[in-house]
Amino acid sequence: MNATRTMNTTRTTLVFAATLCAASLSAAAETNAVADLGAVLVEGNALSKYRPETVSSGTFTDVAPEALPMVVDTLTSDFIREHNPTDLHDLLRYVPGIETGGKSLLVRNPGQFSVRGMGGSEPAFDGVMPIGRGPGLFMDTFLMDRVEIAKGPIASLAGGAGAAQNASGAGGSVNMYLKSATLDGDRRELQENTSAGKDTWRQRAMVDANETSAGGDAAVRVVATADWYDPPYANNGSQKGADPRESYAVAPSAVWAAGENVTVGVKSLFQYTEQPSYIGVPVWRGKPGAGYGWRESSCREGDRSSYKSFFVNPWADWRVSDEWRLQFGASAMVSEWDQTTREPYTAMPGTPEFAEYCRTGRWASGQKYMTSGFSDSSSVSHNYSVYARAVGEHEFSDSLRNVFLLQPDYNYRSASAGFGTPTSRWGATLQDTVEWEWITLLGGLRYDRFDQESYSSGGRGGLVRYPSIDAEAFSPRAGVAIRPADALVFFGNVSQTRTPMLGLRCEDGSTPDRAWRATQYEAGVRVRPLGKLWLSVSGYRIDQENVPEFDNTGIVLGYDGENRSEGAEVSLSGDITDDWTVLAMYAYNRYTDENAPRGSKARRFERYPENAFSVNTSYRIPGGALEDVVLGFGWRYRSKSYATMRGAYVDENLSFDPSSVFDVNATVPFSVFGGSRDWALMLGVRNVFDEKYFESARHYYECLAGEPRTFEIGLRGTF
Repeated sequence: MNATRTMNTTRTTLVFAATLCAASLSAAAETNAVADLGAVLVEGNALSKYRPETVSSGTFTDVAPEALPMVVDTLTSDFIREHNPTDLHDLLRYVPGIETGGKSLLVRNPGQFSVRGMGGSEPAFDGVMPIGRGPGLFMDTFLMDRVEIAKGPIASLAGGAGAAQNASGAGGSVNMYLKSATLDGDRRELQENTSAGKDTWRQRAMVDANETSAGGDAAVRVVATADWYDPPYANNGSQKGADPRESYAVAPSAVWAAGENVTVGVKSLFQYTEQPSYIGVPVWRGKPGAGYGWRESSCREGDRSSYKSFFVNPWADWRVSDEWRLQFGASAMVSEWDQTTREPYTAMPGTPEFAEYCRTGRWASGQKYMTSGFSDSSSVSHNYSVYARAVGEHEFSDSLRNVFLLQPDYNYRSASAGFGTPTSRWGATLQDTVEWEWITLLGGLRYDRFDQESYSSGGRGGLVRYPSIDAEAFSPRAGVAIRPADALVFFGNVSQTRTPMLGLRCEDGSTPDRAWRATQYEAGVRVRPLGKLWLSVSGYRIDQENVPEFDNTGIVLGYDGENRSEGAEVSLSGDITDDWTVLAMYAYNRYTDENAPRGSKARRFERYPENAFSVNTSYRIPGGALEDVVLGFGWRYRSKSYATMRGAYVDENLSFDPSSVFDVNATVPFSVFGGSRDWALMLGVRNVFDEKYFESARHYYECLAGEPRTFEIGLRGTF
């Protein structure tokens, strides 16, 4: 182990030891006396839950996932803990049909994802507070209670984006729910993980402490993480010798039952990451092209990326009566990042050099590196949100129930250095759900008004001045769920997202504001073959129209762009037995560019894998010498797909091969060795067969390789 790793190991040990001492003394510190923990009832390890009881991303009200007329996939806190992903990107790879445009600050929309073959809205806290550029790259999953993915056009509930650099939301949304203070009781959790593989090493330390006071009417919770990571690309090629990544986060929160029917609280999050830059390598016939290796980078030893952010979210919940509930929330997120990145070399499509690369995988010029106007850049962004929500629940009889929701909200986002445009969004959501006998009807309408401030940006002929502009959009939805039997549900929906494309320029110098439309038609069925196990099958089609078309300089030529994404999804989630749980998902997606010539490869191609599935299961040994040992297994598969340039087909040889990645893990309580059940040893092997594959891509020459086989050992204590 080199000196840097020795230093980091020592630092992690000290942090972990200090955390242990602090957690042990915290109870005594309140009274300045010896702590009395009282009687503790210790039971066997609970079975992990891969299926939630309720979700809120689909309606902003808590609803059982099987009762929804749409699909919401959830990665629960148990799933996150067992798979131990390091950030939001790593976590979402377990959901087939979700893709990322590159895990790098240099991409246009860092930290965003595509869903069902279409652009997804930027990740949001609690489904209503978008987090802006960048945080999705660095959000440590230990901070999250769960992550919900709402499928299909979602602006009819949460609103569209409304800016040229972020005009998404046609495919779905990713919603994060932070761990926050709870009145359920005191709880402390400590965890440390060390992993190592070929040319890579990682250490993480985590703490989660919830403390109640005021007779159980108030609580404070602190969740913190520290992550030191030496990536494979920092130990090969031109970047060899780069300093490892350092990342820290702390999320303090508080809650207070201010009255019998009023609860108030605040959540906050501080993040800091400093890491070696990386933007991937070119691809050719499924492997690195242009002379690159799998673990190599185009960056230099001193190329770095840094990210800092602060998030605060005060909130209030008032149960006005048995039928009405009011919720209020506001948030502010300020992010700052700087990066210096040397990119892989590329030639413009249509040139002889580009054609030669497509044929041979080598640049005729022999060049390997390049820089652009974005290769050395910085950005400061501000994201502010406020909302008020009224929910009325009325039961007219044993068989008739109505749930009404009204939510006005406001969001402001700004960014500098040409990344984004200052935009305000005023919106209101109106939604009504009627449950009668075994039929549930859902209807909703969202209104958005966008006000974009004037700004200047580089363009054709030099600096271009964009005047202020405003636009508006209506996004409707309708859905039905029919439950003729307790274990059988038929569902369907029609939903539409309308988003004005602001920040654009026409040939005559005008600034267009016409909205594109994405309309989804979906139908499916859910069956419960066992008591706590649900099987869901659905088919969908998303048509996107009025998409702007650009020339090579970014000038809008018209709004004739059309594309279609259609497919099917299957999921199996829940408990097979009292000791065996599973989350298995399959996604089929076919993308069509309706503007490409009929019969051409560019019209219908695998922009994303047509077939993708994942199987994840956890089994608890019920008895014997290994009682309560939990064994886990995971398998992720993605079929062949093509690398693109700004989302368009490029060449047959610029493609990604199919990939299969296997993971295994085990959680062994100390009780197996005669010790406490409150402590457990965690063991795992990621990418068991050392599959070489690309996990994400921006353009065909900026493709990021998946991590090699790594071995992991960890320690977790709960008390």
